[in-house]
Amino acid sequence: MIERPYDGCGKCLLGVRRLSRVKLATSSPERQREDVLTAAASVGAHIIGWADDWEVSGATDPMTRPKLGPWLRDERGPYDGLVAAAVDRLGRNVVDCLNTGYKMRDEKKLLVTYGHEGPWDLDDPADENRFTMEAWGDQMELRAIQRRNRDATVKTRAAGRPKGKPSYGFRYVREVMGGKVDRVELHPHASHVIREVARCILADPDNVTPSSEAARLNRSGEPSPADHLAVMYGKPAGGRPWQPTSLKNILLSEAALGYLMYRDKPVLDREGNPVRLCEGLWDRATHEALKKAILGRRPFGTRHSNRAYLLTGILLCGQCHNRLYTQTSKGTPPRYSCTARNKGWFRAQHCRPAPLIRAHLLDTQVEEWFLKRFGDGLIYETVYDPGN
Repeated sequence: MIERPYDGCGKCLLGVRRLSRVKLATSSPERQREDVLTAAASVGAHIIGWADDWEVSGATDPMTRPKLGPWLRDERGPYDGLVAAAVDRLGRNVVDCLNTGYKMRDEKKLLVTYGHEGPWDLDDPADENRFTMEAWGDQMELRAIQRRNRDATVKTRAAGRPKGKPSYGFRYVREVMGGKVDRVELHPHASHVIREVARCILADPDNVTPSSEAARLNRSGEPSPADHLAVMYGKPAGGRPWQPTSLKNILLSEAALGYLMYRDKPVLDREGNPVRLCEGLWDRATHEALKKAILGRRPFGTRHSNRAYLLTGILLCGQCHNRLYTQTSKGTPPRYSCTARNKGWFRAQHCRPAPLIRAHLLDTQVEEWFLKRFGDGLIYETVYDPGN
């Protein structure tokens, strides 16, 4: 059996697959699987698991990839090496590929790719040079793709046509499947949703905020902009919630007026007028009223604590796996608690009771565990004193 659990035989390899864009017509995942199985069988190894990074660019560092990264950081258990369909499945950057290859070499693990006889031996100059040349060729291909995409984007924008993802509330219409965008129009459902949000905020700006509207949309099960876009293009929804910041950006963006946007500003034609793609979600007067209602209330955005909380930003709920936040109230010490269910997040609807623990208790426990696990050490800091 070429696929079986880890047994300590010394040839328990992790199958690595990656694809930048997953389309319905693509057969790359199946072809990569066959190549990985063939390469593993050629060295007498077996597959213990798959690190499938779909919709992940080759320019992404393997250490930070969603599926492969935890294995490379030794967070998913033991393995004896990696096997991929080609070097470019590891990455399209010379430095990233070499770092991954040297990591396997230094840890005495195998690195196998389809088309190369036996495992890569980066201690051998010939094998090291060939591995470097293949990684270099993949990087050159990536740079050519990026250059063509930039040129195409500039020409498309100069012609007044959209390129990229449509703003929430709009959709692209193509007369030919897979062809260029022929026109832009309002999405029947999404435009109704965002118009209702704007109406609620303008009707009661003192009590209705982007945060309360985001919670309402989450409770009602309305797909977030990312999930709505995925479903619109035939992909499964990821269950991502509405965020107050993203909702605020949609309401305040001039893209809602139907303009072609570039770097958060409307694209101007030769006469200096904004290029309009279609009718907007609302008019200029409503846009200015939304700005006054949202921005005139108080500064909006993420407010970071300046207190010495050790686990801020890294502590997760043990039930719904969402981030825990620090809460303070008069007369009680600070505490970590889960607020995802109160925000209406769908994946936290069964988070009962929500975790709650005093901050100093958990900080003390984590500090004791950290010092016991890693010990203490010195921190050196170089400080430059400016002179004349």
